[in-house]
Order: sequence, then C-alpha cells, then structure tokens
Amino acid sequence: MKNLVVRSARSFDAAEVANISRRPFAARWSREAYAAEAERADSIFLVADDGTARGYAVARVFDAEARLLDMAVLVDGLGVGRALWAGLLSRARARAAAKLSLEVSSANARARSFYARVGAKVVGRRPKFYNDGSDAILMDLPLE
Repeated sequence: MKNLVVRSARSFDAAEVANISRRPFAARWSREAYAAEAERADSIFLVADDGTARGYAVARVFDAEARLLDMAVLVDGLGVGRALWAGLLSRARARAAAKLSLEVSSANARARSFYARVGAKVVGRRPKFYNDGSDAILMDLPLE
C-alpha cells in the first residue's frame, strides 16, 4: 500500500484497533485493553497506518522471547500483514529476542499459510484449545 507507515501504537489508536480486531480469528480485546497495551513497557504494539489504521500487531517480550498475542489487518492481500511482520521482527530483535513464538487456530488457514511463508515452523499443538473445538498450532521463528 502506498504511504503505509508501521509505527508504535499509541493509546489514541485503541478505537481503530478494536474495530479491526472484530475480524474473524482476532483477539477482540476491548478498546481499553488495547489502550493499556500501548502503555506497557514489555509490549511491542504496532499499527500500520496510511492516515487510517489498516492493521496492528501486539507482542510481548519475555526474556529472550517475543510472543505474538494478536495480529489483524482490515483488508487481506494488500501487504499490510507483511509490513507489520517486518516491523515486529525488527523491534523484537532490537529488544534482544532470540525467537518469536505464536499460536494460531488450526481453523485459520490463511494465517497458518502466512506464518509458514514468513518462516515460522510448527513446534507443537494444543488439541481442542479454542471454543470452536479447533486446535492451537504453536509456531516459532528464530530471530538470530
């Protein structure tokens, strides 16, 4: 997308992010939860912005691991997810994270395909983890 900037989220982004989080498979946190996340020192909270929030990614850094908690884009297929992913990896490495870990629903084929394309590898599975009965697929990406 033209003029797309990936930047650190600020509390005023919470309403737009909460709206995007209504997409299928997103975490659907409250506006207040996203606003609070923007203030956390251990958080990497990014917004893809071209004047309007087009997507977001939220991760937390624990020791040498960054854990992706939520990521969603307003419209699929425009490169917003790839831009957010690149920003997330860059910031995780800057915080000395040695790997990025995530979990994704086995029912979310689009996200599973995206994470595989960007190099994340399946490292485990939590059977029937989600309310719909789907498994959680655990994935890691080395950052070193």
